[in-house]
Amino acid sequence: MFDSSQLAAYLKRVGIRAPRRPTLHALRRIHRAHIDAMPYENLDIQLGRPLRLDADSLYAKLVEGGRGGYCYEHNGTLAYALEAMGFDVRRVLGGVARETEGDGNWWNHMPLVVRFPNGDQYLADAGIGTGFRDPLPIRNGSYRVGPFNFGVWSIGNDEWRCSIDPRVTNLTFDFTLDRREVAEFEARCTELSTSPESPFVKTLTVQNPGETDIWVLRARTLTVHDPKLPEGKSVRVVADPADFAALLRGRFNLTLSDTEIQQLWAKALEQHERKLAEDAAAKQASV
Repeated sequence: MFDSSQLAAYLKRVGIRAPRRPTLHALRRIHRAHIDAMPYENLDIQLGRPLRLDADSLYAKLVEGGRGGYCYEHNGTLAYALEAMGFDVRRVLGGVARETEGDGNWWNHMPLVVRFPNGDQYLADAGIGTGFRDPLPIRNGSYRVGPFNFGVWSIGNDEWRCSIDPRVTNLTFDFTLDRREVAEFEARCTELSTSPESPFVKTLTVQNPGETDIWVLRARTLTVHDPKLPEGKSVRVVADPADFAALLRGRFNLTLSDTEIQQLWAKALEQHERKLAEDAAAKQASV
């Protein structure tokens, strides 16, 4: 867990005071503040940097460094902070898209389960970029968070499934309730952050669920999911390096150097052109 000075810095980073007691109300406040302050992003993966999941490394990157991260990093940071505040929190086995892609997807996610003295358990997860701002009860049901809907239900064998609002993405992830150790996730974290076949390596991604909308940047394509819009979303292509830098540093609140921005823009350009070529080839093949 974080030590007292690290916890104080974490609370300053997310903009809240330490709760007096580890209550459900406090968990909701922390969960929202964390997601608001630190977006989901895979920029270190794009820059070819190694990722580490120990408390000091996550503190240096997400708290001191003004950055976000992907699922293991976000939920690792949130877990270290919650533990320091006295919450009963478990890192648990997760599998994004296991429903459609099978058991090989176990270990590609590390959700959190927070337990309370009355027996209630909640799913806390800051590591799904199109996910929920409030922790969800671990019981069968559909839950509205802001303008979006999320589902949680038992699928048997002590396994559970969570669904993201299908207006945003057709995505589910499965999870169990047994406690796991950080070390158990390290090999898969390394694989997903380094393999040329990993989607995290292939495509620059920054995402952030807001109070009324969800922002998704993939390479140069910015999508804002908002049910109030005519088609439920707006889509535009990021115009140039200045637009790109303003988006990362402004809306996504990331601390990045000019050199890092230049390197990431080059990645985004290459990935955008590759996607256009792939789409054109697929269209031609279907004619």
